[in-house]
Amino acid sequence: MHFLIIGAVLFLGFASFQTPEDAADNTITISQDDINVLKANFTRTWQRQPTPGELDGLVEEKIREEIAYREALAMRLDLDDAYIRRRLRMKLELMLEDIVENMVPTEEELTEFLEQHPELFRQEEQISFSHVYLNGDNHRNSLDHDADQLLTQLNKAGADIDPEQFGDATMLPRTYPLSPLSVIGRQLGDMFTRKLSGMETGKWQGPLPSSYGYHLVLVHESIEGRAPELSEIRPIVEREFNARRRKEVKDTTYTKLRARYQIIVEQSSNS
Repeated sequence: MHFLIIGAVLFLGFASFQTPEDAADNTITISQDDINVLKANFTRTWQRQPTPGELDGLVEEKIREEIAYREALAMRLDLDDAYIRRRLRMKLELMLEDIVENMVPTEEELTEFLEQHPELFRQEEQISFSHVYLNGDNHRNSLDHDADQLLTQLNKAGADIDPEQFGDATMLPRTYPLSPLSVIGRQLGDMFTRKLSGMETGKWQGPLPSSYGYHLVLVHESIEGRAPELSEIRPIVEREFNARRRKEVKDTTYTKLRARYQIIVEQSSNS
């Protein structure tokens, strides 16, 4: 309680020693635009207009906030506050991002960006396939022989067979829909997708090694990877272009601002 009383006395005493310039700036004006914003925020939150009493409360809270803000600045409470410093940096960077958002890229800029960074937008090879699983432990000494026999049997039966009827039991799906190689690789491994890529369609082939064992594979459909045209992926290119430009604007602004300061980094000889 004593600390609270002392703090209040110091606060009031500080306010009483304001300079004439400070005292002249003691007017707080709540404009009609401010009131409209308060109404809009209330309506968006509560899905109805505020009552006259509620509006008076909102205005009073706005005044309370402004008084607290001004007094805190006058007492220099914003200095050496890590949270406030981070918030101010964030606001500055958000302002720069808003500037970039208003800079709509031209078709020429997007086309040039696509040509310079084709690896960001290249569409992967996609493959759909069925497979018959061979557990390596079950065919430790006869994998090649067993695979050859099963391949002959599968190709005689044709492409319309049920792969569940052949090979060893597995929890893996026996048929994979058309999927990018990276998606297939996340489940079956890169070694499997390297062998799978470019395989002939409509014919049982293998065995292909995977993270689980070995597989005899029938490719149903294969779509080659390609570099798409801008018209096909314009929103994606524009999003990536704007992300790069936001970073460039931030970095350029920081470099220019940094050049205005003399930077001294004091380090001890032990650091």
